[in-house]
Amino acid sequence: MKKISFDKEYSVEFPTKAGNLSLVIELGSKFPFEKPTMKICPRITHKWVDTTGEIVLAPGLMNYTIHSDLGRVVQVIRREFELDQSLTLANGGNNNGFSGNIAIGSAKNAITSLSNDVEFFSLAKLTSAELLRLNNNVDCLDEFISELPSIEASNKNIENSITKIMDLANSNMSKEEPIYNLRLEISKQLETIETYQKSYAELSTKYVKLSEKYSPQSISDNLKKAALKCDEESERIAEQFLNGDMDCDKFLQVYVKSRTVSYTRKAKEDRLNYQLKQLKEAGF
Repeated sequence: MKKISFDKEYSVEFPTKAGNLSLVIELGSKFPFEKPTMKICPRITHKWVDTTGEIVLAPGLMNYTIHSDLGRVVQVIRREFELDQSLTLANGGNNNGFSGNIAIGSAKNAITSLSNDVEFFSLAKLTSAELLRLNNNVDCLDEFISELPSIEASNKNIENSITKIMDLANSNMSKEEPIYNLRLEISKQLETIETYQKSYAELSTKYVKLSEKYSPQSISDNLKKAALKCDEESERIAEQFLNGDMDCDKFLQVYVKSRTVSYTRKAKEDRLNYQLKQLKEAGF
């Protein structure tokens, strides 16, 4: 931005399809209480620009208030001209601008040329008095804007979105209790699974112990130990008989029984060891 006159006049130069343009911003004595005057040099053919080169129909200028951001207004105007591929220079005419308020007649003619633009079509139907009322009354301007087709469509879309959001929220709330019940059910099932896991661990430990206890090799070892125990018992009985602590009939009864058990266990041990040896040789 170039300063032409401090706090009075500035210019912004930028390239467009029609060539390099200069946007001149004139700040009146009552600025910011009244909107600035903006002119484009050289003059161009555009819906926002009147026949003198003054920008009169830019939305930022038409809706200008003391709270408007002038930098933002200038940026929007610049971007509009930079992106407009149909922009052309105006033929003939005076490039010099004019001061004061917007010329209603020029504005009306410019608006009429925009009858194909949906956003400005409604303005073309208004009288000069109605245009002045819109320019001077913010409430009337807001009401007019709210009735524009694009605004109505936007409001309708917002209402539809709100309705969808409310429906979604109600749907989520209706699912809250079933989800809570499912969580309780899952919690109970997890407790049951935990109990089963604990029981499985205990049974697995018991199974390992029993497997070790009743394995063929373990049975063979136990038979061998039991046979040795019977042999020791037989020797003890024989010593008692030799020492005269046991009569002959009782000795024969007890001794024969002990030896029989010992022989039986040794026979079972030998048979089991033979079977284990055969299984081992067979690759089991």
